[in-house]
Amino acid sequence: IKLTFFVMDATLAVGPVFARHIGHRMYRGEYYAMQCDAHVLFINDWDEDIIGQWHDAKNEMAVLTVYLSDVKSYDEETGESLTESRPIMCESGYESSGNYRHLRHGQQPEGTPVVKEPVLEPYWAAGFSFNRGHFVVNVPYDQYLPMIFQGEEINMGLRGFTYGYDYYASAHSVCFHIYAVGENAKRRNKVPKFWEHTNLYDDVEEKAFLRLNGIIDMNPNEDPNLWDHTDEKKYGIGKVRTTQKFFDTFGIHTKTQTVEGHLCRFVGTPMQNKFIPALRTNGMGIDYDKIDYKFVDNFKKK
Repeated sequence: IKLTFFVMDATLAVGPVFARHIGHRMYRGEYYAMQCDAHVLFINDWDEDIIGQWHDAKNEMAVLTVYLSDVKSYDEETGESLTESRPIMCESGYESSGNYRHLRHGQQPEGTPVVKEPVLEPYWAAGFSFNRGHFVVNVPYDQYLPMIFQGEEINMGLRGFTYGYDYYASAHSVCFHIYAVGENAKRRNKVPKFWEHTNLYDDVEEKAFLRLNGIIDMNPNEDPNLWDHTDEKKYGIGKVRTTQKFFDTFGIHTKTQTVEGHLCRFVGTPMQNKFIPALRTNGMGIDYDKIDYKFVDNFKKK
């Protein structure tokens, strides 16, 4: 096993986006690439397992990505999972206000999948992502987003969508997160946080949010001249699909900064059945030109 790591002074830490940008810079052409949070425990033979699941998707552009389940579903003595359920990414909504307003994925539902294969979902999760290495090349973390904690996921996920990547919930979990809850709260809360040095980086977060939303067309009401366009082509959107196609398909209204509710009732088997027939015969992603579906919340309370 070859491990490469980068050590930096804590006062230079400006959040997970820049940290993961450094991680992407360390990519050296590996066939697969995986990203996960710290404080994670893996099941036995997790690597063969997740590679097998990726192949089960039969999609070169597949990205297996979820918010990880809590470690209580993991047996630390045997290294095995204690559950057949797994999370799926389908819950999101706007939060904050002004220039800080952004789309944030909330707590995701978890359940036992109907089919034992990866299932399509609309959103990408920073906590766990497994894909071919070219994802890192095509969708590198933006180095111009200092002090960003929330908001990175819709930025990365939407950029990936426009490059032709498709997100899947895994058929079952291969790792579990030690969240700062219950008996694990005390030891986890002792871990230093990057925002302890916020005073060293005044006024950068708001500018970063303007760029984060601007580069993915999520602040149409703002003057484009207000945000930094440096290296926009490198850290911007692709040409396979448009951002508007994503917004229309999954019920996101950028002008009013609202979303259609109850998307989770569509994500899963209904989305799988409707979208998988549009998978290109060469396995190079879902052809969204063949999809005219637009999610509308028909479950609103009358």
